[in-house]
Amino acid sequence: MFQIRNFMIVLAMVLIPAALFADRDEGQYVILSAQYGTNERHVDVTDRLKQLARHDVNFRMGNSTFGVDPDPGRVKVLRIYARGPRGDERMFEYREGSVVDGSLFRGWGRGEWGRGGWSGRWEGQGGGAEYQPNMQAAMQYLQQAQQSLQNAFSDKGGHRERALQLVNQAMGEVQAGMQYANRH
Repeated sequence: MFQIRNFMIVLAMVLIPAALFADRDEGQYVILSAQYGTNERHVDVTDRLKQLARHDVNFRMGNSTFGVDPDPGRVKVLRIYARGPRGDERMFEYREGSVVDGSLFRGWGRGEWGRGGWSGRWEGQGGGAEYQPNMQAAMQYLQQAQQSLQNAFSDKGGHRERALQLVNQAMGEVQAGMQYANRH
């Protein structure tokens, strides 16, 4: 009798958490990409969103969430581009300071999304912006460099801060180049 009761307790300890976490990853939309910023200046934050999703179902987002301010002094939005169960694309928009609810998205906590299939445009499908995979890749690498520099422990005699300034400047130039290509 004692062994059966212990077995049932262990079984409950395993099954209850599994049931609680299963629901968080069973939304109906699969995320293709995530962008943060304004119409004029925005950056890809898909990888950072995956990191956040692994820790929380819901979170409040803003500049500090993504470690970048792509358009200082302006209110930004997070745009999550996703594909629905029938293959239709949809954009979810979250204004700076709002709460992102991951329960809408399939595979949220596992990070089983963001593997492409999106047009690469801020506007979503059919927008007027040029698809620029190399510039977007450069921006992602610069964001990773920025995050690494921000996480460094010491200032390294001022060189870490100077490198961070140069990375921020490079991000601005990449964004300006993308905007130029979109207009011409």
